[in-house]
Amino acid sequence: MKTKRVILIGLFAAICFIGTYIHIPINLGGSNSMIHLGTTAIFICAILIGKDAGLAGAIGCALFDATNPMFAAWIIPTFIVKGLTGYVAGSIAFAGNKDGNSIKQNILAFVVGGLVSLVGYFIFNWLVFVGYETAVLKMITSFTTTSIGVVISIPIAAAVKPIINKSGIKLEA
Repeated sequence: MKTKRVILIGLFAAICFIGTYIHIPINLGGSNSMIHLGTTAIFICAILIGKDAGLAGAIGCALFDATNPMFAAWIIPTFIVKGLTGYVAGSIAFAGNKDGNSIKQNILAFVVGGLVSLVGYFIFNWLVFVGYETAVLKMITSFTTTSIGVVISIPIAAAVKPIINKSGIKLEA
C-alpha cells in the first residue's frame, strides 16, 4: 500500500469519525440508535478518493462505536456496513472514468451507497440485535442519516470537486 493511500485513508477515517461523533442519540423500540453525519463524510470521501472511502468509512465509523459504550456491540457490523457503503459509493462515483466529477453519477452513488447502509443495518438489527419490528422502526434513523448525507454531500461535491480538479491535486491513490 502506497504511503499516499495510507495517509488519505487515515485522514478521511478521522473525518468519518468526527462526522459520526456529531450525532443525535435516539431510543427506538427500547434500542439505541442515532442520526449522525458519518454517512455524509463517507459520501464526500467517495467523490474525492473513490472506493478507498470504504476503508476510511469502515475505520472511522467503527472507531466511533469503539469509543462509545452505547454502540460498542456495533463495531464489527459498522465496519462491514459502512465499509461497503463507502466502497459502493466510491466505485460508482469513479465508474466510467468520471472520477467523482459527474453530479448525476455522484447522486446515484450516494443513493445506492445509502441503500447499502439501510439494508445492511436492517439485516444486522433484525438477525442479530433487536428482531424484525424494532429493525423496521430503526430504519427511520438510518433513512434520515442517509437523506441528510445525500442532501449535504451533493452541494459540497459540486463545490469542492472542481476546486480540487483545478488545483491539479490527485487525491485518489
